[in-house]
Amino acid sequence: CAMVCPDAAIPNTVHEIHDLLLGAIKQVNATEQMKSQMSAQVFPLTKSIRDRYRKLPGKEARPFHQIAAEALVDLEIDNPMLERAFHGMVEHLSGFSVARTRPFFDAMEKAKPGNGGLYSATIDPWKCSGCLECVDVCGPGALVEQKQNSEVLAQLQQTFTFLSDLPNTAPRFFSQATQPGGDTKRLILDHENYYSMTGGHGGCRGCGEVTAIRLLTATNRAIHHERNRTHMHELENLLERLGAKLETIEHDAHDPLRAQRIRDAIEIIDRRLYYLESGPSGRGPSSAAIANATGCSSVYASTFPFNPYTDPWVNSLFQDAAPLAKGFFEGMSADAVEQFRAIRIARLDLEDQYDPEVHDDFFKYFHWSQFSAEELALMPAIISMGGDGATYDIGFGALSRLLITNTPIKVVVLNTGVYSNTGGQASTSSFTAQDSDLTRFGVAHIGKQEDRKELGLIAAFHPNVLVVQTASAFQGHFMKNLMEFLNYNASPALFDTYTSCMSEHGIADDAGHRRARLAVESRMYPLFVHDPRKGATLAERFSLEGNPDIGRDWTSFTIEYLDEGGGVKLKEVPFTPADFGLHEGRFKKHYRPLNGAVKSMPIDEYIELSRERRYGITPFVWSTNAEKRLVQLAVSPAIVDLTEERRRNWRMLEYLSGLHIDRMNKEHLQEIGSWQEKYQRANKERESSIDAIARGMSELASASGAPLERGAGIKETPLPLPRSTHGAEQPRAAASTTTQQLPLVSIAEEQMAKCTNCKTCYQDLSELFEKTTILVDGTAREVSRVIPGALEKVQLTPEIIAKAARIADDCDAEIIEFNRPA
Repeated sequence: CAMVCPDAAIPNTVHEIHDLLLGAIKQVNATEQMKSQMSAQVFPLTKSIRDRYRKLPGKEARPFHQIAAEALVDLEIDNPMLERAFHGMVEHLSGFSVARTRPFFDAMEKAKPGNGGLYSATIDPWKCSGCLECVDVCGPGALVEQKQNSEVLAQLQQTFTFLSDLPNTAPRFFSQATQPGGDTKRLILDHENYYSMTGGHGGCRGCGEVTAIRLLTATNRAIHHERNRTHMHELENLLERLGAKLETIEHDAHDPLRAQRIRDAIEIIDRRLYYLESGPSGRGPSSAAIANATGCSSVYASTFPFNPYTDPWVNSLFQDAAPLAKGFFEGMSADAVEQFRAIRIARLDLEDQYDPEVHDDFFKYFHWSQFSAEELALMPAIISMGGDGATYDIGFGALSRLLITNTPIKVVVLNTGVYSNTGGQASTSSFTAQDSDLTRFGVAHIGKQEDRKELGLIAAFHPNVLVVQTASAFQGHFMKNLMEFLNYNASPALFDTYTSCMSEHGIADDAGHRRARLAVESRMYPLFVHDPRKGATLAERFSLEGNPDIGRDWTSFTIEYLDEGGGVKLKEVPFTPADFGLHEGRFKKHYRPLNGAVKSMPIDEYIELSRERRYGITPFVWSTNAEKRLVQLAVSPAIVDLTEERRRNWRMLEYLSGLHIDRMNKEHLQEIGSWQEKYQRANKERESSIDAIARGMSELASASGAPLERGAGIKETPLPLPRSTHGAEQPRAAASTTTQQLPLVSIAEEQMAKCTNCKTCYQDLSELFEKTTILVDGTAREVSRVIPGALEKVQLTPEIIAKAARIADDCDAEIIEFNRPA
């Protein structure tokens, strides 16, 4: 819920038990002396509460205030006034909900007793706009819709005020979030990260752009905060060593300016340390500087009295955000040159390696292009941000010019596929058949007739550009590659994220996350990453990881409907762009009820036919009517074109990612295996024949009484094994068949009904888990399962194994079985 909320209205926090008790004690109507007596009992009370939580059965959920009330008995309080005050504390705790969870309490307590915390997700009534997207994504049903009234509002305000007085989440709960293999979602447990974008944005309720930007700024702040903290320790150590070194410097005719050079370096480094620790603002340096092209993202961020960014932000013209960001970087790097020069000089002098004849000239012309990877990482992220109109259309030329440079600018594309802020005109990112301004659905034209521009692919064919095409609905893919994007400094990087637009897509306020996920699953907007560091070939650089059913044109989805008897049934059908468009206003005019008399065919089968064979056949998609009965809806020719165009795009991505090579290798291995099997079978038959002949001759010799000459038996000459480049792999394959190894992860079929659909497993590890729909007591439910055959296809890297172990530990339903490989 916190990940999807565009309003920053659900801060998630992990609380120390003693902090909750101390927070409630502050609210008690008692004297300061009485509160001091209560505070003195907090740690014994905390221990008693923790012990009671440990003894609770895993599935039992009991309110915190009840456990606290029971734990008071262990204190054996004999002062009636003190006892009454503690009951007042319990009453205050009853208004604030916290939960014992597996990741934050059970797993932490198991690793180190006394380390677990209690989790809260608290609604901020001053920020919540009521889009209800959090309710839509909350699988366990912890959040529910409620109509606002004065009583509800007062209760929410009181609860959030209590949270505001509590400390931030302790670092141990999120310290590994930005490390390789860490759970990146945990970084928003730190309120400093969560509120890195705050204040009064004016976006629509449920806006997908705001959600993406919040995750971007939170992640960037987390990365730079950790990096700067480490850098400060390095500078402190450097200053200490420089001071000691300065005392040992003697006059050197070859380098007479050495002492002054060290003093200058100390002054510059000390000033840098001051800016890192606090600076004039008292908050230290900003982690980013943002050039925002005119569009929705600039309009809603300019709401009076202040914009929601805590980093420097400027609104540029529609077409020039990229060159403006380039100017930002050139100016900031010019300032950084002096500081990095001083640090380099200091290190050389400390090692007595500074040579004036060599280094004086080098540092005279020192430039950002000579910065090391470490130095570039210490620069604030320079972000060029805009919608698809600003980047796909009018700003495309300037963007392309930037992409051929080595300037490490981060280009963020908030892709709604339409000019959202100026009435909804089509852009080159809009889809075929889309009904929008300038591409209206009418008699002559039925929506947009051009194919969609693929900016991500165009950017990937610029030199050395990292490209990420993603959607925040795929949180694992989004957060993992957002980290890669923000850490990439070899050249520009482009981050194109699908952002749902309620008004222009024609969807409900709570549907942004859901529709973004379906856009990926239907191949409307596939996920991919082009990473030039991965290798020399396109197949090495392109990755489709995160997409469902790679290797197939379409994945499938489940339709829930009622049969003639009123029973709930499930129908699994291919999920095509035509199925996606059915539920969005921008495509709704392309669908009509199918006349039962016409010859029809599902659209996925229809597009497999040649143009000639399609004559007289009407393509359709499956859906349900208002009574939940199964119906067929005919689609327009424009939707057929959309489906074919998106299939072409998906197949091209599969080709670029080397899927055809993988298929050839697989077929080659299968063919080798087939020939080896044939050879072994023939060899076995030959051995059987030889044995039969030998037995026959032996029987003949016995019958005749003639002795066999020594060595006169039939000699067996083994046939040579066929040469194979895969010979080295054969012993391993044979060994694996003899040792039955348990699967890395599994979910028993009878356990699937217990799944709460928290989404963690298939969001964080989509290579192994997927969402599916099953019937439970006559009701359709979304649950998780291990993808059939996935464990045979996925290479089990240490990162995947670590993720799988963490996900199994964190599963609240306790249905994921993890088996660590031997």
